[in-house]
Amino acid sequence: MSQRPRLGLDIGGTKIHGILLDPTGRILAEHVLPTERGSDGVVRSALAVARGCLSLAGVERGALASVGVGIPGQVDHLTGTVRTAVNLDIEHLALGERLGADLGVPVCVDNDVKAAALGAAEHLGADEVTFLNVGTGVAAATVADGRLVRGEGNLAGEIGHIPVDPNGERCACGQRGCLEVLAGGAGIAERLAPLAPQISLPSLFEAAAAGSPDAAAEAARISAGIATAVQLVVLTQGSSRVVLGGGVVHTARGLVDEVRRVLTARAAESEFLASLDLADRVSVLPSGYPVAAIGAALVGRARSDAALV
Repeated sequence: MSQRPRLGLDIGGTKIHGILLDPTGRILAEHVLPTERGSDGVVRSALAVARGCLSLAGVERGALASVGVGIPGQVDHLTGTVRTAVNLDIEHLALGERLGADLGVPVCVDNDVKAAALGAAEHLGADEVTFLNVGTGVAAATVADGRLVRGEGNLAGEIGHIPVDPNGERCACGQRGCLEVLAGGAGIAERLAPLAPQISLPSLFEAAAAGSPDAAAEAARISAGIATAVQLVVLTQGSSRVVLGGGVVHTARGLVDEVRRVLTARAAESEFLASLDLADRVSVLPSGYPVAAIGAALVGRARSDAALV
């Protein structure tokens, strides 16, 4: 293992979070800046965050062991190419190549949820875990035997576009009633808009407990959607631990407890589900833990360490 520091960049739709780790995983520096949209804007703002981390730690670019990036969209992790990152206005971007040319070290790029799964596994000290991200959309990534489950085209884990309600609203993908429609932040915001400001996502479950029928209906819908997502990843991936993350999970107070309650209620009606102990498999990382940025650094570490074998 290299004794030089490793840089991770978590590129999101609104901000880029950079983190510099020493060989033991200790955080040397962090830097956050708003994300500029478009291919050139993403590259420019990512480099600004990288330089900020290096400057804060007093590290030269040539001293880096590796650089890893997590970014939404369709990512070819072998070439570092990003396609169809809608929230970033990217159609096609050779991100790894462009960042590497400036930083002077090969840059490894992966899907942001897959990077977060590596971060979750590192935090838990586990070789097997699924990270279920409930943010603007819904997606999952699984680490099994210490390695990411990828599938053809790195597509494994895109469970947000599994339809679970044939009578539900139309999803951006063209189907109806996808998990992303039920539990994704974009759909939630649209449904809560007529109820604001009296009811918002942070207060939704409190309003439901206080007797609001509108809040109760929406809270039940979100909880059922996420509970179904947990069932899916356990039944398809055999996940013994499911870590919930993303903006919806950390914003909606009481959501995780309600998801566990839904899973427990379903188990009471099914011996098969009861045997799986689904509610006990669910956990949440501390809200301040930079799971995606650390995971991005681990994306770079995994590739650079593999190259040394």
